Amino acid sequence: MNIVYCIDAVYSLSGTDIVTIAKANALAEIPGNRVWVVTAGNPRSLMHRLKNVSVTDLGVRYYEHDHEGLVRAIIDLQKTRKLHKQKLTEFLENVMPDIVISSGVLTKIFLPTIKLSSNPVFIRELHYDRHYNFNSAKGLIRKMIALYGEWYDFHWKTRAYDRVAVLSERERSGMWKNWDKLVVMPNPITHWTGLISEGNAKLAVTAGRLVRMKNFSGLINIWSKVVRRHPDWELQIWGIGDAQKQLEQQIEEMGMGKHVHLMGYTTEMGEAMSQGSLMVLTSLSESFSLVTLEAMSVGIPTVVYNCPGGISYLVKDGETGYLVPLHDEDAFVERVCELIENEELRKTMGSAALKESEKYKMDNIIQRWMTLFQETLAEKRGEKPKT
Repeated sequence: MNIVYCIDAVYSLSGTDIVTIAKANALAEIPGNRVWVVTAGNPRSLMHRLKNVSVTDLGVRYYEHDHEGLVRAIIDLQKTRKLHKQKLTEFLENVMPDIVISSGVLTKIFLPTIKLSSNPVFIRELHYDRHYNFNSAKGLIRKMIALYGEWYDFHWKTRAYDRVAVLSERERSGMWKNWDKLVVMPNPITHWTGLISEGNAKLAVTAGRLVRMKNFSGLINIWSKVVRRHPDWELQIWGIGDAQKQLEQQIEEMGMGKHVHLMGYTTEMGEAMSQGSLMVLTSLSESFSLVTLEAMSVGIPTVVYNCPGGISYLVKDGETGYLVPLHDEDAFVERVCELIENEELRKTMGSAALKESEKYKMDNIIQRWMTLFQETLAEKRGEKPKT
């Protein structure tokens, strides 16, 4: 089976990039599969992480004239998108794909309109909450633009795909009820370390890009209340991003330097998580939360905001961790302190989290993808699915 992932680039260290690389590698290991990753323009690269996968960069550069004003940016976007579609069509016609997947933003609008002689299945992966752009927008005008973008994207262009994959049942029920093209495909654990936390360290851990939607500023506020009751407990925040200086300043101004630590980026997230005794997350929106899954896989409970997206699909409230109402910092503090003060409960929930995480092992998720590929391809071409 010839499988092509169409993505923007592989250099941002985001969860989407990490998951796409891991899935492409796993699919390429299956006998009979050939896998390509096609990027639009990739000036910096993590392509060395792709093992038996063919990589092609189309050399299309978006956003080069955005600084010259809105009108020029819109004109340039249309020209660049046309060039992108032309180059991608030529590439796809050459490799004769069976499956073509849009995992990024740049191809999502035009990909299923491409006509190919191989008659492939077109699949779109959604790695973010449907209302992410609206929730991120500031000001009335930007929010109105975001609403129009949602309608244009999800109510029109997305319906041209043969299948649309979302990350959780919550997202499926909240987006297009009773639409048979929609499937749930959760992300896999990209690196199963086998490490298990002892659950004894006086340490909470978390990770993510240091950006506004991750709400680490709110988490630091929460931790300042936690340490009033438990001054010997510390918090490690793993990740990099634009908000780093702001967070460093907040930590200094609040006198939290001994309690909260910005750890930077790591490629060994499983090992970092296994050092902690619980994981905390205060994101304002999470499509799936790979970091929560990684925490579960090392056997530690999680305390998270029940934010828009699929995090409630991962965390079983009262069993593997706690779901806290969004923005309720006091309730968050109480749940964290409950786990700090009750080691037996902490370890019981951690064991339940580890067991729950096993369904997200790479082999299990890739088998689900292969079944989807085979069934959808047979349906489109009028064949019997291979077993």
